[in-house]
Amino acid sequence: MIKYQEKYVAYIKENGVGSNDKVADSCKSYISYLNSVQKHLGISISASTLSTEVDIVNISEKLKKKTTLSDKTIKNYGSAMKQYVSLVASL
Repeated sequence: MIKYQEKYVAYIKENGVGSNDKVADSCKSYISYLNSVQKHLGISISASTLSTEVDIVNISEKLKKKTTLSDKTIKNYGSAMKQYVSLVASL
């Protein structure tokens, strides 16, 4: 499980993620993206693994080495990671 998951969902909703959703739930997608990052890299998402822009770059680079992931998917993961970093900075 993502550390601070409940706070993360509340935080992204407060910051407008999903406010214009008509079909898909962006908040659920963001949680799914972070869970996928954990699964692909065998890490736990927490303040110790994801708290800076440098962490986002490093994780994204590791994901790019996975040949099964598209650039678009990694970009989506990056959006979710940026929101997580913002949450951690606000705590």
